[in-house]
Amino acid sequence: MRRKKRNIYMLLAPVVLAAAFFFAGPAAGAGAEKGDDLPGFVAGNYSVIGKRPGSGETYSGTATITCSGNKLKIIRCIGGTRHTGEGSIVPVTGDRIPNVIYHWFDGVHKYEGRYDIHADIDNYARLSGPYVRTAADQAGWGWELLYVDSDNTRECR
Repeated sequence: MRRKKRNIYMLLAPVVLAAAFFFAGPAAGAGAEKGDDLPGFVAGNYSVIGKRPGSGETYSGTATITCSGNKLKIIRCIGGTRHTGEGSIVPVTGDRIPNVIYHWFDGVHKYEGRYDIHADIDNYARLSGPYVRTAADQAGWGWELLYVDSDNTRECR
């Protein structure tokens, strides 16, 4: 009789362990699936390359993204001029894919950008996407690519 009880426990142990992993798995990764860690992932120093709306003129510069909760602060330094903007990570499309949406003012025009969040081969954030002037004279759209630059000194260059 004692031997049968031991065999039952030996058979049930793997089932209980499998059930524990099955039910604990979704709870352990819930934050990552919802994107709770994305503000920290996109925070950093970036090099920027882009194309201005309407003109097709290309440019380069730097950007620094910091996060406070779910809000992003973006400092852009393009052509020696510094602009500060605010943004957030929002889900877009029916699949609720997270994107960075942000707004900034360059002293003349107001802009809004929407950037896809990617990871490069070293698992650093890479952001890319279109942006437009928010005024009635929109003048088309521009495009930017932001890639992590560990040598970025946070100063406008």
